[in-house]
Amino acid sequence: MDQDDLHTLIIYQNRYFEILNEFFVSVTGKQPNEFAQLDSFSEAVNRMPDNIRGNIRRQVEIQNSYALLENNLKTLYSSEGADAFASAQRLDACKLNLGGGRSFKNTQLGATRRSLLFSDTVLIPDPVMPWIEKKRDEEKFHHVIPLEMAFFVLHLSDLLESEFDIPPFFIFPSWEKTLEENDPQTQSNSMQLIVDVFSTYVDSGIQNWEDVLEFGDKYPDLFLNKVENATLFISPGGDIGESLKNAIENYKNEMRTWRSEAWCNKILSMNDVKVVTNAICERIQPHYHLLENSDELRSHPFLCIEAQAHYYQLIANMKNNRASDAVSFDPSTMSILKSLTSKKLDFLANINDSQIVHLRKTKENISFRRELRDLINSLPSTKLDDLGYVASEVCSHIEMSISKHEKQINGINKKYAAKHKYTALIGAGTLGVSMFPVLAPFLGALLPLGLTSTIGKYASDKLDETAENKQFSHSMMGVFALAKSKVR
Repeated sequence: MDQDDLHTLIIYQNRYFEILNEFFVSVTGKQPNEFAQLDSFSEAVNRMPDNIRGNIRRQVEIQNSYALLENNLKTLYSSEGADAFASAQRLDACKLNLGGGRSFKNTQLGATRRSLLFSDTVLIPDPVMPWIEKKRDEEKFHHVIPLEMAFFVLHLSDLLESEFDIPPFFIFPSWEKTLEENDPQTQSNSMQLIVDVFSTYVDSGIQNWEDVLEFGDKYPDLFLNKVENATLFISPGGDIGESLKNAIENYKNEMRTWRSEAWCNKILSMNDVKVVTNAICERIQPHYHLLENSDELRSHPFLCIEAQAHYYQLIANMKNNRASDAVSFDPSTMSILKSLTSKKLDFLANINDSQIVHLRKTKENISFRRELRDLINSLPSTKLDDLGYVASEVCSHIEMSISKHEKQINGINKKYAAKHKYTALIGAGTLGVSMFPVLAPFLGALLPLGLTSTIGKYASDKLDETAENKQFSHSMMGVFALAKSKVR
């Protein structure tokens, strides 16, 4: 890529991480990896009030930290955001655009790290700025969530390498809330996308937002039946295909946990049609931004949560001019991403950042991408539209490649074991070959010429064995095999 663009991305992202790290340390007093394990952020946050209760100075410091975060991020956006976004647009690479929701938590972090084994760059819409871009009075924990987003984003810090030809990830300025609040085109296009969803899956006579509300008021039972039959409503954390009754109840319980009392009194007191309509809108809105960002950044949509992928597929299947242009995704990439984030390959979570850095620097990700695309191209054309089938084939291929790698390693070990045995047989007297490396430095010139030669042969073979094993273990499948061995 152009060196000026690379420089722009690096400078912007380094400053972004500095801002987040300063904020996080100022609020918590610790670095993210010291504050909590990835799966225990909530517990650590819940302990914080006990540590600052009665400490007025500390409370003021924390309040000031949020004000400073807002000021620093807005300054970064205004001074460098547009140039950074333009540089990301010009990045000519295999780019994935993470989206479908508004959060960056453990699931998104894990999916990002896994996808780096395949892609060139993962583009991540800034998950922190939307929480300070506008007042979020409807949220019960609007101070905790920016801290949580920063916590998980900062766990990508070890992958901030300036030596990469292409950044493995880039957290780009998205301006989502500002656009939703102030941009007429965003408001019009996102509303049209929502209306078209209801027109496609509820009633074809729906042409505008007023029609959605009117249809729900006139035919509430039919509206809810259509929603359930089309699997148009999935509650937060719910399963695809859950009953509408359970989905509504789960949604209300989740909202009582996460939304303010005032919001719950207003929204949850409405009838089920309006509650469901509001919930569906909340699901569709992030997909509008995903489509926009994927189009503008010339990147492939990446959805790592099954429910979000389901909504994306619903949108892809309908006839919406704006969506039709943006969702012309590559089925092979979609299937590969689905397989890499499947439970069958959960052991990939054991791959550490230093291994990812090595694989990226040796461009193993490019070879791996070609290998998987060749696999998909070899599958029956009639099966390529079945993402589940293709993903299953990709998982099976990876499993077989790991087994093949392990057999190669065993073959190397057997080959050199035979060489060492032969060397021992031709060695002198009772001096076992296993002692050669230990005694050689001490015996030196005292050893007979034949024995010295034998020791040299053993040392040479041992070096060759180590080098060959190292080469295999540092390959993509070597790293996969090592990761898998940690769960056995």
